[in-house]
Amino acid sequence: MRDLGLRRWQSLSLTAAFFIVLLCFLLFHSSEFVRSGSRRRILLKPPTSHSEREELDQVLTRATMPDRTVILTMLDEAWASPGSIIDVFLRSFKVGEGTERFLNHLVIIPMDAKALNYCRSLHPYCFYPSIFSHYLRIIAQPTTSPDDNVFIWKRNYVLLQVLELGYNIIFTDADVMWLRSPLLHFHPQNELTISCDFSSYEQRGGNVQDGGLFFLKSTAISIEFFKYFNFMKVLYPNSRVNRSLCSYIVQNQDVVAAYGFRIQYVNTTYFGEFCHRNRYQFREVYSMHANCCEDLRSKVHDMELALHDWIRFRARSSDNYTWKPTAFRWRAPHKCLIS
Repeated sequence: MRDLGLRRWQSLSLTAAFFIVLLCFLLFHSSEFVRSGSRRRILLKPPTSHSEREELDQVLTRATMPDRTVILTMLDEAWASPGSIIDVFLRSFKVGEGTERFLNHLVIIPMDAKALNYCRSLHPYCFYPSIFSHYLRIIAQPTTSPDDNVFIWKRNYVLLQVLELGYNIIFTDADVMWLRSPLLHFHPQNELTISCDFSSYEQRGGNVQDGGLFFLKSTAISIEFFKYFNFMKVLYPNSRVNRSLCSYIVQNQDVVAAYGFRIQYVNTTYFGEFCHRNRYQFREVYSMHANCCEDLRSKVHDMELALHDWIRFRARSSDNYTWKPTAFRWRAPHKCLIS
């Protein structure tokens, strides 16, 4: 009972401290923006209104699986046009092995108005939090991929809102191709199931690459943990560690233990990525993440190439002819390595 009371007191103290620091942060950076013309994006609006939470809940209710699990992805204007990332992403569900049904459980979160309009032309479940439109922005040269820092701010905001509504989350980056159902590798007894690339931990200065796909269970523990994670983003907005969920977990094991936040690491063999060319076997891989590629055209080209290889593999494996699956090699990434 004493530990429970202490935890509740810590939770209340943390919540109060979070809003105090957030207010100070916004006031300081808002004035800095006016003085210097900074390109910062500043969050100006308080948490989601009651009506908007109801709207979000309605979308999630329509898309949820029987166990209250939804699939979420986020989309910005650079990835939302004909022949762009989102088109390849959605097509991967249709050519994947047993994955097309997941489109009925996918909710796309556009990050801007253009992405919202394109999303609505493609998919029935699109939700645009009004809080996203309250970022101060100076029009600059369009980027080819989402700004990492802003993306994590927005992603964590959405994750917390959905968790608080009682939904489990399969979060996927929009440049991840779904080739098989990953549900087999998710462990609902844990708060988080994630694939983290530890292979180049030292070369990246202690930063760990996320696999682009993870499962998050809605529990009181996960909600409090993400409140704390967001709090750290307020205190250290430019920290590289806080931009990666894997990096944050690895370098804050004491926080993970204090919250009792249970984590299951998935073997990276099953969740492929462009960072490691041809390391993944067709018979083992469940998804392919088009990371390590900044140029938009190169990324789309290589995602298309990977899907074409996958379609060839599935067609060949269904033939009656004798063949060696080990003879198949991913041609992607190709342009991403030379861009």
